[in-house]
Amino acid sequence: MILVYQFIFNGNLGEHLYGTNHDNPLPWKQRLRISIGVARVLHYLHTGLKHTIIHRNVKPSNILLDEKWEPKLADFVSYKLGPPSLSKALIRVDSSAYSGVQSSTLEHIDPEYFVCGELIDKSDVYSFGLVLLQLLCGRKTLEQRQLLEWVRKCKREGTINEIGDPYLMGKIAPECFKKYVDIATSCVQNKGKNRPTIGEVQVILEHALELQESADAARKDVDPGGDHYNYPIVEYTCSASPPESEPEESVSDSDITATIWENF
Repeated sequence: MILVYQFIFNGNLGEHLYGTNHDNPLPWKQRLRISIGVARVLHYLHTGLKHTIIHRNVKPSNILLDEKWEPKLADFVSYKLGPPSLSKALIRVDSSAYSGVQSSTLEHIDPEYFVCGELIDKSDVYSFGLVLLQLLCGRKTLEQRQLLEWVRKCKREGTINEIGDPYLMGKIAPECFKKYVDIATSCVQNKGKNRPTIGEVQVILEHALELQESADAARKDVDPGGDHYNYPIVEYTCSASPPESEPEESVSDSDITATIWENF
């Protein structure tokens, strides 16, 4: 038997964010379009089929980019077939199934699922939220002592502009930045009930791209020959996250460093 696979001309997203192709950073609007493409794939998996498909391993290395930079979501080895689409039923999965897997996968696991073993479509939303933050920051989840801890600190101190990839400095329109950061941080809330659906995420990302394109067009009208738009540094505190007043279940130190999740 011969297996024939599509040739993926541009490798995977991780290579472009912090891997072999990091010396040639992706432009901001291209990152936005990639994120929208992945959101559309997840939206289809969650709502477009008879039964929800939960991917469970959404991360940059599993997002492949073709010759047109269209994203392809790969690695469905660990997927779970869920309840009928749009239902609110849970899938109970033994989280010990992740024992022995590589840390890069563990870092993208929904903490609520890992603790309770309850898998829902918003488990993928959490993982996708981490991808959104990595697209903005150009950093792995394990860097800066944990990406979420760093972002949380910047939110608290009102220095959220510091999380951006230095290459993107001055290239993101302020309104686009605000919209993007708000939805990314909403995706990585501890509790699934406080996260948006992937359909809501898709709509916000599309709006963020529209805001960026409108701002770029306005700048181009003022400076037709300009290749780069020097947007002001964003001084901005993220929108308040929904309160998570219910006590968290304890997680042992061996279970995906708890500091990633606490009180985000």
